[in-house]
Amino acid sequence: MITQVVFVGLHKEKLIESIRALREEPVGKIILMVGEQELPAEAKVRELAEELKKELETVYDVEISKIDKKNTLRAAKQLVELIREETEKGNEVLLNASGSLRNVSIAAYIAACITNSRIITSIPKYDDKENEVGIEEILEIPLIPVMLLPKEQIQIIQAIDGGVDSLDELIQRLNPGIGKSDAKFMKERSRISHHLSKLEDMGFVKRKKVGRNVRIERTAIAEIINAII
Repeated sequence: MITQVVFVGLHKEKLIESIRALREEPVGKIILMVGEQELPAEAKVRELAEELKKELETVYDVEISKIDKKNTLRAAKQLVELIREETEKGNEVLLNASGSLRNVSIAAYIAACITNSRIITSIPKYDDKENEVGIEEILEIPLIPVMLLPKEQIQIIQAIDGGVDSLDELIQRLNPGIGKSDAKFMKERSRISHHLSKLEDMGFVKRKKVGRNVRIERTAIAEIINAII
């Protein structure tokens, strides 16, 4: 069964037409996404989502969910978590970006690539006066393959949860009970430092000087990756 995630905009008929265009797909559930923030016209978007819910729930299981419409990476993380929840229920997820804002479409594409989920959008149809009157075509967007990180680097990303105040603290999180006097400690220090440099170059971690120590934190991109590992 497919769960279709639909990003609600201000064009109701366009959204309905994009949903109907997928009638041959085994869609059993629709999640209508609206904004978390009180943005201009967002009240209208939420009102439209309620109208769509009433019309669609005669055929589908319909939910309304919220997404960050300002922070693209946070929105991508929210979508990754939503996709993971649906996948754990045994559902395939299809993202319908026909009615979304550009930054939300980018978030949807990031989430689709990371989770290997299908994503579609639509090409508008216009009349002779260049007024939008419907959908010309539905396009499925090709995904860019996302390479999984090595196991050691995934473990480091997971261990940095909430940040660490030093490399030594990270070593001890990864190796509970290890002491600084242990011979293994210096080997771990060299190994983890090597992986941290790679993760920093790839944009997954950031380091900053705090007093005598160097604090290590996950970046927003790492938070997205962590949501699926």
